[in-house]
Amino acid sequence: MTTTTAIDLDSEYKLSPEQIARFQKDGYIKLKDVLSAEALDYYGKEITRLVLELSKDYQPLEKRSTYGKAFLQISNIWTKSEMVKEFVFGQRLARIATELLQTEGVRMYHDQALYKEAGGGYTPWHVDQFYWPVATEKPVSAA
Repeated sequence: MTTTTAIDLDSEYKLSPEQIARFQKDGYIKLKDVLSAEALDYYGKEITRLVLELSKDYQPLEKRSTYGKAFLQISNIWTKSEMVKEFVFGQRLARIATELLQTEGVRMYHDQALYKEAGGGYTPWHVDQFYWPVATEKPVSAA
């Protein structure tokens, strides 16, 4: 791991009061340059390797269910690789979520790798809370 990559995962990402207020008002926000291209490349290669290795659904697309056509999906991938664990438990994303939600901390429900395949099915508009019900009015995702 490079020093820059470590900084990307754990250093502070400065949020402005305006960004926090916008998130509070709209319920979402797009932040730029949260992680460097170097960090995304470094960890992305390992995540991709694991998705391909762990994906059990290698049937041709036309033989899959509608859900199976949507994407390859691996949950709790951090349990399969120390490198992915390092990425998932980086402090930067947790700190951003905490600040945006205006809470004292956050707890990870799960990590999930979703990979769209060429020619795969579409993913309709939906609300994740329906699929992943948790007892809070403040769930948040980082994508």
